[in-house]
Amino acid sequence: MRPFPLKQLRLAWHVAGKYNKNIEEWPLRGGANGSLRFEIEIKHAANAGLVNALKLLQPIIDKYSGVTCRLIPIGYCYCHGEAGGPKIPIKYGRVDVSEPEQCPEEGRLPGRF
Repeated sequence: MRPFPLKQLRLAWHVAGKYNKNIEEWPLRGGANGSLRFEIEIKHAANAGLVNALKLLQPIIDKYSGVTCRLIPIGYCYCHGEAGGPKIPIKYGRVDVSEPEQCPEEGRLPGRF
């Protein structure tokens, strides 16, 4: 498999893995909200190396504001198919967070297996 799909699959996992259903307030509950584009979150220890995956998407993010939260799940669905997985339906309508203070705290991802 080419490096691009692997990077995008990992990027999407790190976005989705920070979702907490027990937090009612958006965007504090995390998930696909575009917060990974902020330096405070991309520098979380668990996100080591993800800046490279984000850089692959940066030209699109720069051209179309507010698309990070949709672009990462779309990239995941595409790469999942490229890896031989089934087609995954996706819902649109997510909104990017607007400031770094809305990023989830470090430590939300589960530890290494």
